[in-house]
Amino acid sequence: MDEPIVVGIIHNSQLIREGIADLLNRQAGVRVMGTFGNIREAMDQPIQGDHVLLYDLGTSHQDGAGLLQELRHQVPRGKVLVFGVADDVQAILECVRAGASGCVLDDVSLDDLLAAVQSVSRGTPSVSPKVVTTLFSYVASLQAGDDRPPAAPLTPREEQVLQLVAEGLDNKEIAQKLYLQPQTVKNYVHQVLQKLNLRNRLEVIRSQRPPKH
Repeated sequence: MDEPIVVGIIHNSQLIREGIADLLNRQAGVRVMGTFGNIREAMDQPIQGDHVLLYDLGTSHQDGAGLLQELRHQVPRGKVLVFGVADDVQAILECVRAGASGCVLDDVSLDDLLAAVQSVSRGTPSVSPKVVTTLFSYVASLQAGDDRPPAAPLTPREEQVLQLVAEGLDNKEIAQKLYLQPQTVKNYVHQVLQKLNLRNRLEVIRSQRPPKH
């Protein structure tokens, strides 16, 4: 009988991490060894072996990719699957450089998440189809002599955040409305500003106003 895939979950929302843990524990061949509120908590544990660590990039208030690199050094045999990553080529590349074994977007289904966990546990990198499209576009831009990452389209969640920012809501109000952590909302707002080439929330509001006739 094959050994189960041992998984650790790093997410700042207790409800989300315990929910994911419950769903994964119901799957044959998977065992969740623990859940952690942040990456430091995970690094404080004696994690050994070929575990798969699910890491939500929005969990960290600091440099998420930098902390990911620290985690990879501490758990060299482990595989880190970043989930909740936006469709942002810069964020994806930073995760890859930091040692991530895979990246899935924040709208991933349970079946796709399970498939990604199984893939990285075998040593095969796993990325969402949208991530592949984004990376191919970036490579194509390099071939054309443009070293700037292409502007990625907004994800459905970023569209929601954009609309609420345009309505004048602050991060705390958006977090309550979307059942997210304020820091996660802050990350989304930052990604939206980058993708739309806007400097601040006021410019977001102005950009969403209907044109005057």
